[in-house]
Formats: sequence, C-alpha cells, structure tokens
Amino acid sequence: MRVIIFFSFLLGLNFAVSGQNFLFQNQNFFKPYLTNPALAGSQGYGSATVIYKKQLAGFKNSPNSQVISADYPFSKSKIGVGFNLFKDQNGASSYAGFESTFAYHILTTKKGAKKPSGFSFGLSANVNQFRVNKIRLLADQVDDDIFNDESKFNHVSPNFNVGFNFFSHGYFLGVSAYNFLPFFNPVFTDENDLQNALTVFVSTGLELPIKDKLVIRPSLVVRTQENADYQLDVLGEIRFLTAQGSFFSLAPVYRNFSYRTITGTQSVGLNVLVSKHPFGIGYQFDFPLTGGVFTAGDHVFSFTYQLTAKPKITSKKK
Repeated sequence: MRVIIFFSFLLGLNFAVSGQNFLFQNQNFFKPYLTNPALAGSQGYGSATVIYKKQLAGFKNSPNSQVISADYPFSKSKIGVGFNLFKDQNGASSYAGFESTFAYHILTTKKGAKKPSGFSFGLSANVNQFRVNKIRLLADQVDDDIFNDESKFNHVSPNFNVGFNFFSHGYFLGVSAYNFLPFFNPVFTDENDLQNALTVFVSTGLELPIKDKLVIRPSLVVRTQENADYQLDVLGEIRFLTAQGSFFSLAPVYRNFSYRTITGTQSVGLNVLVSKHPFGIGYQFDFPLTGGVFTAGDHVFSFTYQLTAKPKITSKKK
C-alpha cells in the first residue's frame, strides 16, 4: 500500500510539474513561430532552428528540453509551412510531439515596403506523447493492476492549433490558441491533463529605430492556460545592425511566473543573439528572484540556419 501511495504521489507530481506547459514554447524570442502558427514563413525567408534548454543547472538529472523547428515561405511569401519536433524530459517522465503548420499571409502595403502592413492566419496539427519510464521509477517488479495499465505510463493524443497575427509599420499583435480538439471531441477531455489543456498566447511589440544601425524592440508575451497560472514575459531588445542581414542583439527579460520546474517563481534573464547570414547563434540565461533553496538558473542555446539566399544589397543612386 505504501508503494502505491508513493507512486501515485510521484506520478501526480510529474503531471503537475511537467504538465504545466510546453517548456520549448518559452523560447519564442529565438523562434516566434513556436508560439503562433500564423508566423510560419512570415519573415520572408526560411530558417531551421535547434534549441536546447537545461533547467535548474547544477542539479543531477534536472529537466531539459530539445526543439527542432523549421519554416519556409512559398508563392511569393503568401504561404508559409513549418514543423516543430520537440521533447521535454523531466526525470522519469517525458513529453514529446510533432507539429506541422500551414499559414497564409496578406500584405496591405506595396511589396518591398520598408515597414509593411498586413495580417496572417495559421493552422497547425500535432501529435503529442506523454510517457513515464517505469524502469526508472520501480526497482523491482510489482504485481498490481495500476502498474500493468500501460495507459497510465504512455499516452498519445492528437490536437490542433490556430493563430492570427496583425502587423503594421513596425507594430505587431498576435493571438494564438493551442489544443482545440477537446472542445470538439469530449473523448480527449481530461481536466487533469494540463499538457493538452487549452492554452492561449497574446504577443505584441513595436520596432523603434533610434539611429541608422540601432533599433529598440520592446515586446510583451502573455500566456494563459486552462486550470493553470498565467505567464507574463516583458522583453526590451536592443538590436545593433552591423550589415544588411547581420545583427547583434541583447534582450533583458522579466517573467512574473516562469513555469519553472519545482520553483515556479518570478525570474529575470538575458537573451543574446548574433546573426550573420546564413547562421544565427543565441543564448539565454534565466535566474529566479525567489524560490528558497532552488535558486539554480536555466540555460538555453539556439542555432539557426537560414534556408534562403542572402538578400541583395541595393546601392543608393547618387
């Protein structure tokens, strides 16, 4: 009986901790498409990005997540397609999935405008798998139905997501909602399954040119989830343009609730991104402001490769 009670508690803890969100979706600074299907191919060029996140650095077997994300524009950038392949690992439990996306972009200004206006719509479908490694939890074989019920340890579920994005003269406003399927089919509804609960992102920001090679980009991302807390990210990116298609940026970030494993506290961090066609390298450090003894920070590394040709440099006429 004690074994069963302990296991039930441990399994519930994994759902409560790992199930708070998709950890990879906190990396929208490096890949905005991760939080809004409408942004697939919206930048006018294709790119592939690999992201690795390590939580609670310094603790053995601490949580980590990996992402492979790519998007590409077609039909003169009117159509965008993309995919995300991800895995979140938290001790004996893991959450993995694949997402494919179709997006459509409409420009309301002339093509080639320095700051275009328009809006985008995106729709994506995904398949997610939640899995608990019984071998890592149980040292000996236990004869009990709860341990022989594979659905308690391995669950696969489909879902679909939708997103919108409006942009005009350097300003943008995006709204996206993930995990719509439970609304259409009650079979997929489980109030305890936060990984597949309805999740909404609202993002907004503005690009403010200060000088010819200096741009400030304040932005805000709000995330809310059914049966869970909300998260607020406030960023203030400072981007230095070194050449056409190349830049270096620093972006301090504040999170009111970091969805951090165990602590779930307010945090501050810094994003660093260096881009020179066709490569981009990013790093993020996130440190909790509170949380008792669990004060270890998180580290994120990203690598991006642009899949389209370098933009041509247009010479000014004298």
